[in-house]
Amino acid sequence: MKRRVITLLSLVGLVGSGAAGLLGGLGSCAPAGSAPAARPLSAAEAERLAGMRVRNHTDGAAGVTATIGTQLRAEGWVDWQRQLAYLRITRPGAASALIQAVPGLVATITEPGSAGGGQAGNGPPPTDPPAGEWRVRAVVPGNDTSDATSSMDGVLNLLFGASATRPDAAETLRAGDSRWLSSDEQDGDVVDVFLGPAVPPTQDAPQQRLTDMGGAVRYWLARDGGLRKMAATLPGDLKVEIGLRRGERTGFGAVPAFGGAPITPRAVTADEAKLLAGLRVADLRAGGGRISMALPARDGTLRRGEGWLDWERMRAYLLLRTTGGEAPAELLLATSSTVSTRPVPDDAAGWQLPPLQAPRGKWTSTPWAERGDKLGGFDLDLLLTEAMALGGDGRGKPSVLRETARHLRDDTVNGVAVGVFEIPKAEESGAAPGHARMRYWVGADGVLRRVELLTRASGYAQLDLTPDGDVPDLPRLP
Repeated sequence: MKRRVITLLSLVGLVGSGAAGLLGGLGSCAPAGSAPAARPLSAAEAERLAGMRVRNHTDGAAGVTATIGTQLRAEGWVDWQRQLAYLRITRPGAASALIQAVPGLVATITEPGSAGGGQAGNGPPPTDPPAGEWRVRAVVPGNDTSDATSSMDGVLNLLFGASATRPDAAETLRAGDSRWLSSDEQDGDVVDVFLGPAVPPTQDAPQQRLTDMGGAVRYWLARDGGLRKMAATLPGDLKVEIGLRRGERTGFGAVPAFGGAPITPRAVTADEAKLLAGLRVADLRAGGGRISMALPARDGTLRRGEGWLDWERMRAYLLLRTTGGEAPAELLLATSSTVSTRPVPDDAAGWQLPPLQAPRGKWTSTPWAERGDKLGGFDLDLLLTEAMALGGDGRGKPSVLRETARHLRDDTVNGVAVGVFEIPKAEESGAAPGHARMRYWVGADGVLRRVELLTRASGYAQLDLTPDGDVPDLPRLP
């Protein structure tokens, strides 16, 4: 399933926000001083502006330099085909921050080495994102300009909104209040400055104003259709300018919450198909081991779990904690049919793992089949039940896996070299390569080391397993 489908392609407060506009509405984008000699678009100009988003998507990526208000500066890259942005944010006298985003979801971290008001560096961020506690949150309406990372939401939405797989409706742009503003020069090339919509017009509604399309944005378009610059005024009279360095295609990595290193999907080889066909048997022989889980949520929280998985007895036992929120810690004990949870005792502050002698009382047990909502199974349930199901007697058919499975990349997890694969479910048969919801990280011994899930929030959750043939005897509830 494509991330774009799961994130609604509405960019959370961008597309689909209607008259509410981009993060609450873009203000006037007219330059300070006298009004420009604006005029309606010609037919050729409307076609050029209408093709801007497709041109960006086709070109694939660009370097980004942005100024936000008078204090903030951001530099990095946007990859329109991966739908991923990565920027370093600097502000005088403050620690620099790194930010990655997909449409609707943002991950941020104070840059290592910049605590105490110093800055770790200038220019673009390091191509390999540093390890650490990246805070994941949703892009939300509004502009809290007191916080550098939340002030970036408008910039991110503008960047993602500048890409599409089909052109805007040129006639709708001509019929509305899009305008040619002036000629200018960017990087030695003559450009036209247009006033246009933040998001594409609705195809079946010819009479639309810019306020119906996310608000007004100024676009600096070269004669070949390449976008060189954008400018807008966000709520709170926050002025934003975004310059694009076209042709800059740095292959930066993603944080784990956004899928890690770039992938190059291909069909599996015969040997890889045999490896995957024997995955469940290899796992059963391994017995199980320590597991560690990280699950980002749209509300900015990160749910972490530590415990064990026993493939022989089809049981899992976790201590779950939530960072960035108020949710209490809890214990989770799962079997093939039931999940049971209880709050941790008051004296559990020092626990690193769930106690092998489970506390009595206060457990709530529910069959897996009765959990979930109208959207299906919860992310935690899907991740955990998938990991549990990957140990058993049955072997897959290599001939079928040659047709369905895909190798995405080679990687390492906890120091072990693995292949990263996807095996689309039946309902994902039409998904593009690389866009299945589950990914499987498998060692050369055929044992699962990580199962990865594309969550409802459009981030990736991971459940890592360190094989250990001496899995402790996990408790059973009375």
